[in-house]
Amino acid sequence: EAAERASDAARLARMTGAVPAAKLAETAPVAVAAASADPAEMAKANEAARLAYVAKTEAAERASDAARFARAAELRAAVPVAAAAVAVKAAAVDAPVVDAVEAARQAAATKAAEAAHIAATEAKARAAVAAIAADPVESARLAGVLKANEAARIAHVEKTEAAERASDAARLARMTGAAQTTRAAPQHPGLRPQALASAPDGNGDDLKLIKGIGPKNQAILNGLGIYRFGQIAAWQSQEETWVGHHMAFPGRVEREHWVDQARLLAAGLDTDHSRGVKSGAISTGADADAPVSDADNASLKAGLPQVAAPVADEGKFAGQRPLGLAGARGGKADDLKRIRGIGPQNEARLHGLGIWHFDQIAAWTHEQVLWVGGYLAFPGRIDREDWIAQAKLLAKGVDTEFSKRVDKGEVKTSKDDGSKGTDNIAPVEKG
Repeated sequence: EAAERASDAARLARMTGAVPAAKLAETAPVAVAAASADPAEMAKANEAARLAYVAKTEAAERASDAARFARAAELRAAVPVAAAAVAVKAAAVDAPVVDAVEAARQAAATKAAEAAHIAATEAKARAAVAAIAADPVESARLAGVLKANEAARIAHVEKTEAAERASDAARLARMTGAAQTTRAAPQHPGLRPQALASAPDGNGDDLKLIKGIGPKNQAILNGLGIYRFGQIAAWQSQEETWVGHHMAFPGRVEREHWVDQARLLAAGLDTDHSRGVKSGAISTGADADAPVSDADNASLKAGLPQVAAPVADEGKFAGQRPLGLAGARGGKADDLKRIRGIGPQNEARLHGLGIWHFDQIAAWTHEQVLWVGGYLAFPGRIDREDWIAQAKLLAKGVDTEFSKRVDKGEVKTSKDDGSKGTDNIAPVEKG
């Protein structure tokens, strides 16, 4: 465009100015020839020559301008096409850049809109504050509201901080307690026994039936998660040592035969001490926590029933063998044939396991039922025939319909006095 302006200026100068010297030189011969002529004619000739040159020049310039304008039009038409091609290529080759530029543009636009919104909000707020300030009544009301809100906020913050402090204190106490427990446990030799989180079904066994355990010692054991006779019955020497040191009387658990007593009680059997406690003849007050004398320990040991010996292949059956006695208590066994499903042969095999009494069967656990069913070669039969429920009634002296029939001699398979004990395996006529 600058070049075109310069060209237009030059053309205007030529149109309005004198004929260039070079061009005048072309007309010089005419001028010389006319020198002898009349001056007026000579001037007229010169003017005609000038006008002819100007006309010729203007015609050439108009042709040049037309050509230039045509080229410019062509260029202007070609520019959009080229730009479109470049845009297509850029979009294909550099689309991520275009997207980034567009994203930046949109972000800038969003930021500008947010700034404008904030500015407008601030302006409205300033206007509202100014309006309130101009109204004393509204200003006082707002001040009251703000004061109440601030008081509520402060109260909430204080309450929250107090709760957090209490929570921190409780957490610190738990951490400290846990740390103390962790530190204390290794101080005891032996191994801490397994614990229950709480008493099963909310009711633990009465551990005071074990001689040497009174209310205080039972509370200590419960605090350790010991609620069942079966837990104590499972203790090994390491657990006995740990508990003895924890309760501040090392060796007492072993001397007072807590584990042996617990095994019998867990199996549904009684000791002389447990029978005395149940009958009320022996008190379980604070004195029951006192250490047992050596003489009483010896008498306790002598009075504990002897446990039945192991049987062949005992470990090959699933579950756990129930505790058996070497002989019937008082030398007299219960008639187990009064339980529906137990005939002479099954009774004999149960005697061989040391099972002589109804209360022993009544105390069987699921694991023990599983073991006995496998040992007697009829898995599931004990549950199907409900031996345990029958045994619980009979142990309490309550007859069942089946036991009444047995007592009347109406069940031939039950006609056996048990005198042959474990040798009674002869076939008996079924009734």
